Amino acid sequence: MKVVEAMEASKNKTLSRVRGKDTKMEVKVRQELWRRGLRYRKNYRKLLGTPDIAFPGLRMVVFLDSCFWHGCPVHYKEPKSNVEFWRNKIKRNRERDKEQTEHYVCEKWTILRFWEHEVNDDFERVIAEIVKVHDDLAAQREAHSDVQEDLEGEVDFNDLCE
Repeated sequence: MKVVEAMEASKNKTLSRVRGKDTKMEVKVRQELWRRGLRYRKNYRKLLGTPDIAFPGLRMVVFLDSCFWHGCPVHYKEPKSNVEFWRNKIKRNRERDKEQTEHYVCEKWTILRFWEHEVNDDFERVIAEIVKVHDDLAAQREAHSDVQEDLEGEVDFNDLCE
């Protein structure tokens, strides 16, 4: 019985060290985005799902999903012990990921999701995609504000939605 308790204590200690934020993957991506001049909010709790990286002004969020915790179809291996617990845990994480994605799509936000293995195996592509989407949204926003300035004399924007 004492061996089982020791194993459980060891497992609990190991799991307590699992980080929910500021993982090596997240820090690596954020540092590169910062180096390239992008400014963002990290683990932005005002938004559903606390996105790893958020650009609220552009309505863009980035989630960096761990292959284990989010059940990557390529790399996830089900643990051999406590199978039912892990099956339910990963299933719920995937359902939550889907709900969050649907929420942001319905709210007309741009959402990018990357698997841990994508960040590790093709880091430059991941960074390039985030930067491109960010820059495209920033350009659209700038173009939209130019049009609004042109129309300000013709349209009363304060009265538009009443």
